[in-house]
Amino acid sequence: MKHIQHEAGDGDRELWDPAAEALAADDRAARVQEGLARQWRRVWEQPIPFYREKFAAAGLTDGDMPNLDDIPLTRKDELRRNEAEHPPFGNHRSVGLEQAARVARSTGTTGKPWNIFYTEADLRRYLVISAEHSWRTGLRPGRKFAHSWPGYLYPTGVLGGRLYLDMGVLEIPMGIPFGPQDAEQHVLVMQELGFDCLMCTYSQLQIYDQAANGLGIELPDLLEGKTLVVPEAMLQFEGPRRRVQSLYGFDEIHNVSGASEAPGLVTSDSRRHNGLVVPSNHYHIQACDPVTGKEVANGQPGTLVINSFDMDALWLRYDLEDTVVILDEPCPSGSTCQRYRYLGRMADAATVQGRKVLPLEVQIALDEFDGPEFVIAAGEQDQLRLQVEAAGRGADIRHKLQAEFGLPVELAEVEEGSLPRAAFKPRRIVK
Repeated sequence: MKHIQHEAGDGDRELWDPAAEALAADDRAARVQEGLARQWRRVWEQPIPFYREKFAAAGLTDGDMPNLDDIPLTRKDELRRNEAEHPPFGNHRSVGLEQAARVARSTGTTGKPWNIFYTEADLRRYLVISAEHSWRTGLRPGRKFAHSWPGYLYPTGVLGGRLYLDMGVLEIPMGIPFGPQDAEQHVLVMQELGFDCLMCTYSQLQIYDQAANGLGIELPDLLEGKTLVVPEAMLQFEGPRRRVQSLYGFDEIHNVSGASEAPGLVTSDSRRHNGLVVPSNHYHIQACDPVTGKEVANGQPGTLVINSFDMDALWLRYDLEDTVVILDEPCPSGSTCQRYRYLGRMADAATVQGRKVLPLEVQIALDEFDGPEFVIAAGEQDQLRLQVEAAGRGADIRHKLQAEFGLPVELAEVEEGSLPRAAFKPRRIVK
């Protein structure tokens, strides 16, 4: 792992490892192609029964790797069925429990928690990927990094603090604010120890704001000049990001995303805010039409499909079912890694008169009203139905949304603070 030296000017460089992150485009394309070809051979030679049977049924063979678009997509529901048919872990995995050096589990936000197995080699790769990501979001030697992420078996705890130790960063792992008392303790910890960067969800930030008020503390006074790292798609966009920066006093805000089931697939935006950066030395992404499975043109929305290479964990044409837009404008930093903008999950969309409306679209439309909390009804609807903590502005908000989407809107105005603030990841939908 690249080690940070405490040298003058070292913290000013923009990329953690320019030789790897700014690899020439032709060299990167060749590395991707060669790496994916090795994964294709593993399917047949290891073998990995699930994929071998699936691909053979699609008329594919163990010869040269076909074009990616000719390989059928795989989705998590299919893997869940495979695990039910071949308990306990299915026959789709390239790394099983017996090969694992560490284990983790997802939170199960959208279903049953998912087991993740890491080889020792993948953990070492994960360290490098995480260092690239952390450096991108502003962590430097000597800084203090507070976060409200889960402990237990959650993937962000798999590295066991090793990353921050190697980077010379003091980690302050506070855990999830499950209740008011937890939230108050976290605020007091931040006040007593101090910190330079806070990683939490936007919902957690609101919980801390309420807790600070109860303690007679102005949260913006604690956050002034700090960096926020947050998985909040709205803050990829300049208007909402500037509003939250002004509201809380942050010096910088970085968005993060990823997929816990894929070791090392963590993405974040840089200070340039020109898209979430993919760890392209180990993952190649596509945006695909969810019906045809074919890649769409860059700049067009599609579902995020991942392909791993030079990893023990194999993911080939795995559809995360997140809607994204891949961005291909050159990055001024010199990075040649892929970048994308995250738009949300189509499963969370409301479909009204054939028009799909994502919660993110509603959230951006509401930003001019200072971002009130809301939930929308997902699925087929005769009109866009939502509840909003509108503070007496329900009629104005309804008019705005009708004009924005050209659809009928049924808005229920609810009392401020009545909609739940999730202790970790919020979901702004009701079925």
